[in-house]
Amino acid sequence: MNTAAADSIELRQSSETPNQDLLGELRNALPDEDVAETAFEAKRQARRAIKVIRDELNAKGYYDPDIETLIEEDEVSEELFHPIVLLDPGMRFVLGELAIAYIDKGPREADAIATREAMKLISGDDAIPAQVINQETELVRTLRELGYAFVGAEDRSVIGDRDAGTLDVTYRLSSGPRVRFGEVRFVNDDTRTKESYLRRLIPFDEGELYDPAMLSLFAARLDETRLYRISNARLDDTSSGESADGDEIYDVLVTLAERKRNTIELGASYSTDKGAGLTSELTRRNLTRRGDLLVASLAIAELEQILEVQWRRPNEFGYGKGLIFGSELSNEDTDAFNRQTFSLSGGLEVVKGPRFSYGYGVKGSLVSEQDEFGERDLQIIGLYTKARLDRADSILNATKGWRVDGGLEPTVSFGSDSAQYIRAYGQLRGYYPVLDEGKVVLAGRVKAGTVWGADLEALPSTSRFFSGGGGSVRGYAYQGIGPRSDDDEPTGGRSVLELAFETRWQVRGNIGVVAFVDAGSVTTREIPGFSDLRTGAGFGVRYDTPAGPLRVDIATPLDKTENDDPVQVYISLGQAF
Repeated sequence: MNTAAADSIELRQSSETPNQDLLGELRNALPDEDVAETAFEAKRQARRAIKVIRDELNAKGYYDPDIETLIEEDEVSEELFHPIVLLDPGMRFVLGELAIAYIDKGPREADAIATREAMKLISGDDAIPAQVINQETELVRTLRELGYAFVGAEDRSVIGDRDAGTLDVTYRLSSGPRVRFGEVRFVNDDTRTKESYLRRLIPFDEGELYDPAMLSLFAARLDETRLYRISNARLDDTSSGESADGDEIYDVLVTLAERKRNTIELGASYSTDKGAGLTSELTRRNLTRRGDLLVASLAIAELEQILEVQWRRPNEFGYGKGLIFGSELSNEDTDAFNRQTFSLSGGLEVVKGPRFSYGYGVKGSLVSEQDEFGERDLQIIGLYTKARLDRADSILNATKGWRVDGGLEPTVSFGSDSAQYIRAYGQLRGYYPVLDEGKVVLAGRVKAGTVWGADLEALPSTSRFFSGGGGSVRGYAYQGIGPRSDDDEPTGGRSVLELAFETRWQVRGNIGVVAFVDAGSVTTREIPGFSDLRTGAGFGVRYDTPAGPLRVDIATPLDKTENDDPVQVYISLGQAF
């Protein structure tokens, strides 16, 4: 309740049965007012209060209130004055007759019936202005979805009956012609992208009935290519003809303004287990003028150096069905292994919108490695299939929703050793806001993986599971969780289980803090389990940047062994998960 307004302005309901809930809502709507020191100021307060009260009553369906005002001197001080508002809200109006009138020739009979059936308001409903307006919006939307691209609404006819307490509403609409899509025309002369590629993005056929959702989808697909600063698809201003059944034909005009073709991104990270690292990424857009992306990334750190090149050819076989080719050259020297790898991959990527995608393909690798099982040169070839379902509200910093991803990799390795096996993995991440606007978010992650069909010593190091570090279980060193050799070096395992829980609190502005508990287990068994779970805990600070949160985490192992340091520090870009 607004106490300042209550002290200054007294609101009384003059009817025999006061509506206390209504009075309370009206009092809360009154503006803050200091107690008036003159009768003149009290009258001004009363006038302001009457306007607020009348507007509030009208919004609730009370269109014929009786409002009077009085000015009284304060009981304690004769130099103070109080306005008193005497209110009889009258009856609450209901809807009477509801009708649709077309000021042009109107839509076809079947479409007019469908539009009338979209009327959700019925006679006898409370006459709430917002609902009356929303109903008009719904009628216009229905006609537009039926193909009337140029439908419009004129001023509504509203007739009130004070005695009956009813409002008769007539919606006055101009349907315009029913429209069919004509030719899609690209009006730019300077765009590099081949028109044959852009036409793969069109979700409708020429001659098809106009659908605003299809036109919006076309614009969204153009935007998804990330090739353009501006992408706009709209109907032409004039008709290009008439269909056999009398519908107007309008061409679709597409206006495009291209982005810069090349972008460079730089990044850095640091952790006490892996040391410092630098990353760079070069993106070349539209290399072959068919919407493709060539991305070359280089990561240089104390434990690893990786050069990766990826060539994506989206929409190669129609919208959402594209090719992806990759190559990687890496050198890694960790406690678990010393490894050099060269790999090539190619596959099909299917994008079913921003929420769901899947893919499958083949990958071949040449691996030279030295670990606790010896020194060997391997040739590895395998198939892969993967899928991702995303229901989170943000890619960089989710505050609600969830996302799940997983994959399956049948693989054959030969050379110094041979093995046949299937590697499978899956991960679920969830985000739940516990305070308004995502100020406090509970976040969780579960990951599990397994390898079937080969003993641990026969598996290439690229196919084993490792855990520990800033990207998995904080508090432990990189690859620090799991089986160890007689020389106390990590060997990796055939199964992994990781759990993580965070409480994220956005303290103010761009600053956030995090408390977390991580746990992980790597075993030589095929089935992951909880028996060897090791836990770490800590806290962190987040600073939001346009590229995502800058993350600083400090963690300690709760199941410490002689191989674990008491504290680990991780600095990188992006949330932990």
